[in-house]
Amino acid sequence: MARARFLTPELIVRTALDVSDRGGAETMTMRRIAAELGCDPMALYRHFANREALLDAVADLAVADVAVPDSSMAWDDRVRAIGEAIRDAALRHPGITAHLAARPPVGENGRRIAAGVLGALEAAGLPPATAVQSFQTLVAYLASSLAMAVQAGVRDRRWEQVRDMVNALPVAAAPGEELFVVGSVEQFRFGMRLLLAGIKAEAAAVS
Repeated sequence: MARARFLTPELIVRTALDVSDRGGAETMTMRRIAAELGCDPMALYRHFANREALLDAVADLAVADVAVPDSSMAWDDRVRAIGEAIRDAALRHPGITAHLAARPPVGENGRRIAAGVLGALEAAGLPPATAVQSFQTLVAYLASSLAMAVQAGVRDRRWEQVRDMVNALPVAAAPGEELFVVGSVEQFRFGMRLLLAGIKAEAAAVS
């Protein structure tokens, strides 16, 4: 066991993120984190009610570097930039991505990012209720995309099987060769473009 250090929530969270970066999600046990800190596992519970609470804080730290563009940028470019920055953060910290996707952070960084996205949606001209619902829809898309991004595939045998299935469908305009590689940045950007187009149409309908 490493030499014990003075414990703070910040130190515990940074250590847990480092553990996950090195060993993946399965290494983020209270026992492993405590060993890194040189303390008894029970000491962690003085700062976090349970493992889930700790992982919530780790997920929030993982998105600390996500920048929120200022209002001089077009609203849709702001949303797109934030989405890509969150995806990049997930790829830098794949060990916490599953938790990040399942429980989007509501800590300091999560609130900062949420305010940035909602501010952009407000600038789009959406009514408050529609802006919140659009925000929730974007979060759902990001959550599924993050999981796919860290498991991004290649044009392997499975991709070929899906391509061949699409090509065999009785639809003239269905070229299977145009399928994205699952989890690729190209797939992510295409999905964001569709979502943003829908939000623009929604804003136009209520203006």
